[in-house]
Amino acid sequence: MLKSARSYEEACRTFRWRIPELYNLAFDVCDRQTMAGADGHRTALAVEAADGTVERATFHMLRLLSNRLANVLAARGVIAGERVLISLPPSIEAAIAILAVLKMGAVAVPAPCTLGEIPLAWRLADSGAHAAIAAAAVAPRLLAGRDGAPNLTAILVAGDPVAGTEDLWQALEAAPDAFPPQVTGADAPAFLFYPADAMGRPPGILHAHRTLPGSLPPVEFALGFFPQVGDIFWTPAEWMSFEALIWGILPAWHHGMTVIALTETDPTRQLAAIGRHGVRAAWIPPAHLRRLTSAANSSPSPNLRTLASGPEPLDEALRQKAAERFGVAPNDIFGTVLTGATIANGHPVMERLAGSPGRAAPGITVEAVDASGRPLPAGERGLLAAAPGSPGACLGRWTGEGWVGTALPSGWQPDGMIGSRDLDGYVWPDEVKPDDGVAMIDDLPVALEEVEAALIWHPGVAAAAVTLLPTGELKAFVVTGPGHGPDIDLARRLQAFVATRRAIHEVPRRIEFVDSLPTNADGIDRDALLNRPLKLDAPDPGERWG
Repeated sequence: MLKSARSYEEACRTFRWRIPELYNLAFDVCDRQTMAGADGHRTALAVEAADGTVERATFHMLRLLSNRLANVLAARGVIAGERVLISLPPSIEAAIAILAVLKMGAVAVPAPCTLGEIPLAWRLADSGAHAAIAAAAVAPRLLAGRDGAPNLTAILVAGDPVAGTEDLWQALEAAPDAFPPQVTGADAPAFLFYPADAMGRPPGILHAHRTLPGSLPPVEFALGFFPQVGDIFWTPAEWMSFEALIWGILPAWHHGMTVIALTETDPTRQLAAIGRHGVRAAWIPPAHLRRLTSAANSSPSPNLRTLASGPEPLDEALRQKAAERFGVAPNDIFGTVLTGATIANGHPVMERLAGSPGRAAPGITVEAVDASGRPLPAGERGLLAAAPGSPGACLGRWTGEGWVGTALPSGWQPDGMIGSRDLDGYVWPDEVKPDDGVAMIDDLPVALEEVEAALIWHPGVAAAAVTLLPTGELKAFVVTGPGHGPDIDLARRLQAFVATRRAIHEVPRRIEFVDSLPTNADGIDRDALLNRPLKLDAPDPGERWG
């Protein structure tokens, strides 16, 4: 834990790593909080539903329920080292699923609930998952990929189960609540993270139990030497993402802090809810921060002590607006799934420079290196990389049957970004521009051709093209198939089809039916589509889909 300091230099000077050789993440953030000298009856998690009802769980409850789930998984043949896919929204079920898998020495494979059949099938097959724990709405999409996942023996569903799945809570009721946590090494595999987006067939990145303590310095620094007395934590980020778990939820529980979870997604109602719950510390990704800042124009602002954002760059206009609305300017946390969090801003104890996410957090060394892993002089551009032995860095890239290291021969671990470090230690990553044919939606990349391919699978579509509008929305141009009329009912069915097959964030928000698609030497002429006169074919303005 970082000691409060008056400057960045003092924070670095007084920090020491203390990661034991034997370390189990679940024991640290849950079981340890219930031992002698700790109050296990503190609220660990408060989940507010859309109707305003609140369900609370203490650390003691999470320990007993995760013990039961560990016994359930063990009874279904899951052993240490095997993978368990988890696809759940912010909830008590999500908390106990993560804790149960880790305390039995298995490997958690988080997958956002918004993913469709195709990306879920890839994660099941590539990870070799032996079990899955999912929300009821996700279960049918998982079942669609079961044939490609020969190791999968059980799907536990939080909610009404469907054929081929089991009721999670019924299984928990029948299980004993005693389970000794597996004694794991700090380097033992704990998480297999795939990107939160749905593009292609990405490799998973394997992380060890040590990734949590290895990520604490940048998190604590950016959140104003988190925790302070009275801190309650919230993040609107996708719970099944690397950043939400490792930069937010699990650090809060490591310190015995309460985490607030909201099922409500409307930013105005979210602001009201975090105000009611007394949230004082928050990590809010830029896409969410834009929406919350806009909503705060007409809503009471919560009384935040500290606010962090990232890993995407935070433009200074948004930072200033957030400071005006919430009374505190957001600090950056920067890093990728390869290195973990490495860089942070720590205003007011460290000057914040526009365009830089900050300096290497206490205990962490980041340099720009050449292709062989040799650190470059200050100011020279190279691969941004964490020094050998960085505890927050990944174990390696998953290959389907094991993992291979991703560090350079010198031991430096690149984070996948290009940039430089100046003489004062500030890191300057290059701006990342999406490839041609890739759009950014809610800070997630979307391959336009993959959305087009999903649309063409629908029997009502003969041809389709997808473009990104200047408003930031996806628009599909569709040539209908035989026997299908161009109407709003088909448009809605196409949107639901893309959500089921691909992901919710890949759904075209506008659909226009056309007689044909313009082409050029490279294929579909997207510029010609964008330059077409705007067509609004819906029967009334409230149902415009063109």
